[in-house]
Amino acid sequence: MENTKQIPEPRRCESAKYKYKKSSYVEIFEVLQSLRWDEMFCDFKLETDDGKIICGHKVVLASASTYFHAMFKNCEEKNQYLVIMKQLDSTALQLLVNFIYSGEITVTENNLQVLLEASNILQLQEVKEACSDFLQTQMCPKNCIGINALADLHSCTKLLRSSELYIQQHFSDVVEGDEFLSLSSEQMVKLIACDELKVPSEENVYESVIRWVKYDLGSRKCILPQLMEHVRLPLTSKDYILKKIVKESLLKIT
Repeated sequence: MENTKQIPEPRRCESAKYKYKKSSYVEIFEVLQSLRWDEMFCDFKLETDDGKIICGHKVVLASASTYFHAMFKNCEEKNQYLVIMKQLDSTALQLLVNFIYSGEITVTENNLQVLLEASNILQLQEVKEACSDFLQTQMCPKNCIGINALADLHSCTKLLRSSELYIQQHFSDVVEGDEFLSLSSEQMVKLIACDELKVPSEENVYESVIRWVKYDLGSRKCILPQLMEHVRLPLTSKDYILKKIVKESLLKIT
């Protein structure tokens, strides 16, 4: 017996739609990375000063780095298959290209500086932040001044501020290290003049000034009067002044 029952067509709403969005692009980039390893569909090569060659796809690098975007769009390199990357460490460049394809990078004490330099040039802010986060976890009284210098050199604003705060809050321990003695005159004045120094007593500030000056007496003695302007001697004890400060040969007027 023939079934004559008809199935009604579903009503259509003009505003109805179903939008699907892929939740992850990991698989796509894994394929792209695989193609790069096999040198398939690669449309350029990067060559470093030491002769290392790195293959890739222009569209991938340009999508992740404004440096590469500008290079492949406007610069003379846009029509070149082999691009010479001067002043870039080959290990760092390889790691950064891998990062663009994989989204992963491992920062270590051995590759930190070259990664900071290269990521700054290639304008890969995420890698700069990863390097900054690594340095933040390693910060201690013995290396905080060096970290502060690195942050300043590579324009790592957040790390620069956090290292400055660390130096101020751990002043008593920081001044005992070798890095403290390497501060420039301008850096020393700025540090001693800071109102946020956390010290057990003003004697600690005075002794750090004398130690820093005596480390390179010939060139630093002239800056001593300016430094002493920021040492709050009224906060030191009378006994300390008589036994230490008055007897200090550097402070005697000849």
